[in-house]
Amino acid sequence: MKTLNLSLVFGLLVIVNSFSQEKYASNETKEVIEKMIKAHGGYDQWKSLKTLSFTNSMYSESLGFVRFWVADQTIDMQTRRSYQYWPLFGSQMTYDGNKVWTTNWQSGNPPNHQHSVYYYYVNLPWLTQDNNVILGKVTQLKHPAFKNEVYKIKMSFTKSPTLGKSAKDTFTLYIDKETYILSGYEYTVSYGPLLDVLNVPVTQKSYGPILRINTYTGDINGLKFPMLMTTKSLDLKQQYGDHAIYDYKVNEAFDEQKMIKPENAVVDTSEDKRKSAN
Repeated sequence: MKTLNLSLVFGLLVIVNSFSQEKYASNETKEVIEKMIKAHGGYDQWKSLKTLSFTNSMYSESLGFVRFWVADQTIDMQTRRSYQYWPLFGSQMTYDGNKVWTTNWQSGNPPNHQHSVYYYYVNLPWLTQDNNVILGKVTQLKHPAFKNEVYKIKMSFTKSPTLGKSAKDTFTLYIDKETYILSGYEYTVSYGPLLDVLNVPVTQKSYGPILRINTYTGDINGLKFPMLMTTKSLDLKQQYGDHAIYDYKVNEAFDEQKMIKPENAVVDTSEDKRKSAN
């Protein structure tokens, strides 16, 4: 009669358990998130994208004289490398998968943070499936910012999801109860150098939460992306900014020449810590 090697069995159980750890707080959370992804066109179709390009324009009185930030961005969806051109400033930004560099960078925001900002804004429904994501319990409520009732689910991270983001960042998703489209979200940012730029007190670990409302979602090759957004205070009394995201293109050629750093480029060497910690 053959006997089992107990150490081998124990090792297999550890492996099985490590792969079966759920990112969802409940079965209801999993069901709502899966319906949201389906409503936005499905995960497989999004995952098959080679590239995603778009132009984003933000208007805010807080931006001073210019009042507008405009950027053209192209993302290699398989590696998440990207490059951007900011025409109003003549600035360029590249993320090569390891580091971010810029030429003629005029924005005060750290490039390490800025490279992925709109990547998260437009791809948020699908990014719930990243390995480092935790999704909390579901709450149903009527929110004054949205026409229909919504499901509320907090999205947090087990570690920093990419260069320039913090493990303490959060998104609280508001998912339309009838259509399962992502109607909006509250978000916090915790990347140290950005908190310094925003003059957030050192005792405060995050900026926010701020409410973003997706006021119009469009269809691009069967996938639904936000095209108009507005950013407000949680009580809806303050308007922080308006965003238009347009000229979406999918599966266009990715310019590998943009991954070659020019001699005059400046690499952002900032890390996720406050100046006071230096």
